[in-house]
Amino acid sequence: MLAREVRILFRKEWRQLVRSRGAMLTALLLPILLLVVIPGLQMLGMKTGAANPVNLPPGVVLPRGLRELVGDPLAMMRAMMVPFIALGGLIVPSVTASYILITERESRTLELLVALPVRVGQILLAKLLALLALASLVTLVLFSVDAVLILGLGIGSPGFVLALLAVLLTSLTFSTTSALLVSLLARDFRTANNINGLLIGPTILVCFFVTLAVPGPFLSSLLLAALFAVGSGAATFVAMKVVTFERLLR
Repeated sequence: MLAREVRILFRKEWRQLVRSRGAMLTALLLPILLLVVIPGLQMLGMKTGAANPVNLPPGVVLPRGLRELVGDPLAMMRAMMVPFIALGGLIVPSVTASYILITERESRTLELLVALPVRVGQILLAKLLALLALASLVTLVLFSVDAVLILGLGIGSPGFVLALLAVLLTSLTFSTTSALLVSLLARDFRTANNINGLLIGPTILVCFFVTLAVPGPFLSSLLLAALFAVGSGAATFVAMKVVTFERLLR
């Protein structure tokens, strides 16, 4: 059960997010593009041409993550779904975190929080839960569209869909915790967005590397989910250790 202070702070953070036009547009437009439009068009296109065999030039050796492509043309779609799902989970919290904290700092409403009988850990937990609630609500609804297409078109199995769901949930958690930490330490939107970009860029590269290097999208999904879980735990630990009321206000 959450403490009463956390519940009150969470309701305040949720109202602030919902009323922010920039946060809501970001939370809706980018996920629709990354989780539905692009993957949906690719799945429909690849399913249409699935009967066509894959002819590779002699001597070409595919990465281990794509070797199934020789016998199954749909293997490419399964492999590419992994980084697409991860990217969808990474983008939303990394952008909306700036609205939930830096806007408060610039409008000086954080000073009101400091005056309340709450601990800094309770403030961080409420902000973390509000970000996760918004990102999860949006991305899980859109992910259900992908799941229906994957199962309906015969692109993957229910186990593969569950593995993708694990990637989505852990990437959401990692992005939320790391973006919140960045926003706590950054002084303005530009700095926060620049640091988030520097963090997300290598993370996306890691997603594609794992997809290509690990044999099979199921195993690559589980490995990425484990990496995201470790990263989110590390970011949460650092935030709880280094963030103080003074750092929130500066």
